[in-house]
Amino acid sequence: MYLDLSEGRIFYTVSGVGQPVILLHGNFNNHSIWDEQVEALSTAYQVIRLDWRGYGQSSTPTSPFSNVDDLKALIDWLKLDKVTLVGSSSGGGAAIDFTLAYPHHVRRLVLVCPSVHGHSLPLRMTWHGIKNFYNVHRHGKERAIESFISNPFWRYYFPSSDKQEALAKVLHHIRNADSFCRFSPQLLMASKPSAIGRLDELQAPTLIVISDQDHPYNIKTAHLLHTKIKHSTKRIMENCRHLPFIENPIEFNKVLIDFLSKIM
Repeated sequence: MYLDLSEGRIFYTVSGVGQPVILLHGNFNNHSIWDEQVEALSTAYQVIRLDWRGYGQSSTPTSPFSNVDDLKALIDWLKLDKVTLVGSSSGGGAAIDFTLAYPHHVRRLVLVCPSVHGHSLPLRMTWHGIKNFYNVHRHGKERAIESFISNPFWRYYFPSSDKQEALAKVLHHIRNADSFCRFSPQLLMASKPSAIGRLDELQAPTLIVISDQDHPYNIKTAHLLHTKIKHSTKRIMENCRHLPFIENPIEFNKVLIDFLSKIM
């Protein structure tokens, strides 16, 4: 299904019935990254997924846009009141921004190996991100994606080789050119003031999921969020990297459902 906006459209799916839970993907993937969570959640919850603009089946942005505005438009379109937001990586950063902008709309917040706006990226991470866009324009998407996969810097993003099924799933998502470097990051408008200085304003019960083998910057960010967000708990998933819900979906789904069931 699609939500038409003034300068584009958002693809979304709805499964199940109950309290609404919105799953927000991160960079280099789309709504289908959450397939195994939909199966687990949709028996008790209304599960909503979307492709952010510039990913999957949503339109490619050509002018400045806001993920917070797009998410608000979808929530209004579906006539939802209070929702639970589950955000992975940059999807977690968007979930934080939305909760700060519309706290009355958010029942619970789940942040999975999240980013947060205003917490500066390491220079090396920024450089390798720029390199991805450079490779797309110089060599084309297919070669750029393979360069991304083989780049040792991004090893933390991929499951280890002893998790063949999980690794195959992540590689499948990464090789979907519709979710790789489709637009300039400068078009994505960050909320102001930055969330990093406003974390003490968050009142929604928050679960922070950390992977023990994620990039050190991401681990540091997750610990910082736990320190600054008043009503937060954290869970560390062992032997996982940046996408623990793919690497160990059974454990992740249990942690998530336990949190949702206890925090009504």
